[in-house]
Amino acid sequence: MSIATAKFNKAELPAHLTNGRARASLLGVGWSALHTVVPSLSAALVFFLSAAILSYEDFGRLAIAGGLVSIALAFSPVAFGEALVQRSKLTNGHADAVFWCNIIVGLIYYTLLAAMAGFGAAWFNEPQLVWLVPLLALKVPFELAAAVPNAMIIRAMRFRAQAIRTAAATTVGAVICVALLLSGYGLISLAVSQVAVSATAFVVAFWVAGWRPGFSGRFHHLKELCGYTIFASGDRMLGTLRVDHLVAGALGGSAFLGLLTFAQRFFRMLADLASGAIGSVTHVVLSSMQGEKEKARKTFFLASFAAATIGFPTFAGAALIIDDIMDILFGSKWLAAQTATQIFCLSGFLATPGIIQGALIRSQGRPNWWFYYQLVQQFGTVLVIAATYQFGITAVVAGIFAKTFMLWPISLFMTVKILECRIVDYLSDFVGPMLATAGMAGVLYLLPMYPGWFGVAIYIALGAVIYAGFLVMCCSQKLSNILIQMKKAKRA
Repeated sequence: MSIATAKFNKAELPAHLTNGRARASLLGVGWSALHTVVPSLSAALVFFLSAAILSYEDFGRLAIAGGLVSIALAFSPVAFGEALVQRSKLTNGHADAVFWCNIIVGLIYYTLLAAMAGFGAAWFNEPQLVWLVPLLALKVPFELAAAVPNAMIIRAMRFRAQAIRTAAATTVGAVICVALLLSGYGLISLAVSQVAVSATAFVVAFWVAGWRPGFSGRFHHLKELCGYTIFASGDRMLGTLRVDHLVAGALGGSAFLGLLTFAQRFFRMLADLASGAIGSVTHVVLSSMQGEKEKARKTFFLASFAAATIGFPTFAGAALIIDDIMDILFGSKWLAAQTATQIFCLSGFLATPGIIQGALIRSQGRPNWWFYYQLVQQFGTVLVIAATYQFGITAVVAGIFAKTFMLWPISLFMTVKILECRIVDYLSDFVGPMLATAGMAGVLYLLPMYPGWFGVAIYIALGAVIYAGFLVMCCSQKLSNILIQMKKAKRA
């Protein structure tokens, strides 16, 4: 059956997979790699080109406008889509109710954002927000409308369709952005490209999902989803709401926020590239294993090891060469953000296991736990910004890293409580990748760095070879077991 012709029964929608999950997961990681790599490469192209052309202030203005738009997305019912994924028994009435609710709310929110753009421009003393906010807010209706088609794709573990949707959307957005940037449209380019990504993602998801909205939804369908959605909405709200950007922009100004945004975006690109594919598949697979404690535990440990194996050397290597990359691309333009970006890279050693922890906690019916944890993290970030902005961007990012490190044990205890295992059993999965990463970093630090892109490429290639050697030495038995499991999954 093609991705465009899948049909769902009008009364009942697909249940979670119970057979062939290993094979689906293995294929899912491959397709999710496309789902992650293409957006990451597109984002990198747009990011580096826009950073070379635009100013600190332009980055800050876009971040402020994005922060205002994030308020609408954060307090929207888009998390009902996640409830559709998590719910064991799902009918078409649930999907219809969520779809039309999102359509209505999306249109209302766009109208409010457009009407209040002038107030935001005056508050932040940025006149360009008058037109920038209404333009960027066009993404809100598309984001909400896509929630149900996306949920149908993810629930059925159709990772190929998910990858095609994301790859198409990000490619369209990148092409539009690059064309507009090179044509001299500046800040408009980034706003238009973000809207194009949301619009394309909705169109493709609607096409490939095989689901079409009807009118069987009733209020009681939404009510049945509310138990999970309340905390899932809170979790999504905290992940979407950019209070830190609004506070940084209000206190430090658009130039200061531009530096912070630069460092954060570089870190986010690496995080998505390193662990995004594994994290998205892990959440879906673990959602199908509710009540299967032993299978969930094994799957989680495997996903954690895989994420650490990829993520740790990625962030360590980036921290070592970021100064050379920035010098080649931008000269001294973004020098003020260099140390802050390196600190964010170090925080990747916490973010990598955190992505898998979040997938576990939310998938096992504990979205309230993850919500409260993220709430404390976000509140702490805002406090750090307010307390340290006057000392500069490096002090702010160092404070955010220290805060994250102190709070990370909370998510650790949540994880072992759900898995009913010892902390040492969980943390042991990270020892091998950590030792291999330390060995790689130590060798690279002692090696001379040749100038230019050739030197960077040689450095990365050497790092990969050195890391692989150390990893085999530290984790040979575990790697052999994983290969055996992969072969079994292919034959399943």
